[in-house]
Amino acid sequence: MAVQLITRSRQPYPDMDAIYILVPCADSILRMIDDFSNEADQQDDAQTKYAHAHLFFTGQLSKELFALLTRSRAAPYVKNISEMFVEFNPFESRVFLTTPSEQPFYSLYSPNAADAITKDLDAASDRLLSVIATIGIRPFIRYYSPEANSKSSDPSPVGDSIPRVAKAMADRLQLKLDEFYSVGQHDYAEDKTGSQSKQSGPPSVIVVLDRSIDMYAPLIHEMSYQAMVYDLVGLDEGDKHTYTIESNDGQTHQHEAELSEKTDPLWEKLRHEHIGNVADILATRLERFAEESAGVSSFSSE
Repeated sequence: MAVQLITRSRQPYPDMDAIYILVPCADSILRMIDDFSNEADQQDDAQTKYAHAHLFFTGQLSKELFALLTRSRAAPYVKNISEMFVEFNPFESRVFLTTPSEQPFYSLYSPNAADAITKDLDAASDRLLSVIATIGIRPFIRYYSPEANSKSSDPSPVGDSIPRVAKAMADRLQLKLDEFYSVGQHDYAEDKTGSQSKQSGPPSVIVVLDRSIDMYAPLIHEMSYQAMVYDLVGLDEGDKHTYTIESNDGQTHQHEAELSEKTDPLWEKLRHEHIGNVADILATRLERFAEESAGVSSFSSE
């Protein structure tokens, strides 16, 4: 098995099927279609790069892109199409990133980045859709819209009305959700009465905010236990700390400690607490541990 980038020149395997993992964009689809172009008017399957294609998209495939694919010369070779909805980066059980570009703050808020804002808003809404599809909810969308901007008739999210970024983002996300739920095979598509077909529990709500609602947070250093660890210890790959210890024979050994939800319940419980509270909690736990250990030692000596 060979794993290759679609952007590079690849060796043909005309007698083998190919599995494609693609970003749902026109460039990816056109490159896949080129793999099944036939210089001899498609008279011989052996002239295509692969025998057949199994397509897995990282996010939702739009109706326009699906039409492009079905009308292409590669359509007869496509065996199946799946949407995986993995276009986001989970860092913790309740923390994820949907960063749309390298400089999203500039493209969303700068009056000189009008060409980039639409692209970034579309990318961010696609990534949020992946999160929604992954956790299996059908949310209501709410957004921050201060009264100070409600009198303006300019619908643009750029310029002198920064809070309209939230509305523009909410509108795009709602459009993508409507398209997502309009497809019958999704678990949360509307039934014939227009209600949610498999929504369990209380309704979910997504609140879209922008940086203008809290201008001070980026300028204030967080005083949590997690922030202190990142400042003073440093973690490799986000959750690993490598340290050196010296044994009784004078030999040094390197050890690796992993601070993650899966391996350290105490880290999961305390990481977002204020460092002052964590110091008190750990001191109390240490005292209790010392008392329990002393009791065990006394019982053993008797």
